[in-house]
Amino acid sequence: MGLFYLSGLLVLLLDRITKYLILKINYDHIELTFFLNLVKVWNKGIAFGLFRDFSNFLNIFLILFTPLILIMILIFARKQPRFEQILLGCIFGGGMGNWLDRVLFGAVLDFIDFHVGKYHWPAFNIADLAISISLIIFLVRCYVFKDFRK
Repeated sequence: MGLFYLSGLLVLLLDRITKYLILKINYDHIELTFFLNLVKVWNKGIAFGLFRDFSNFLNIFLILFTPLILIMILIFARKQPRFEQILLGCIFGGGMGNWLDRVLFGAVLDFIDFHVGKYHWPAFNIADLAISISLIIFLVRCYVFKDFRK
């Protein structure tokens, strides 16, 4: 379980540090490359801003129930091989980072703006990135390559 805690802590620290730095920089939009910008977006919804019109109810719901989901991930991780524990730790750490934003600010700070021309993916953060990538790898390992898990 040490790898679970280590990966979770690493993601949580990276998420908190990057969000702290983004809040300290006085800007609205910085173009880093032709496909990547830094922006400040307060997401009051869930993934990709869905259900943002229900932000008060949603915040209360997520603040109360996210810890239960994170506890279930922790319990589930105990019975997993090491690599899956790392992936679940990343999901846990990302979930903690976004949950802390909701508790502290009432919304999640997103700042990575990936785009191709004028088509923008919804802004996201380090926690979102860790959750998404880890979940995809976890599901692929569990369901596509299940005979090779060791």
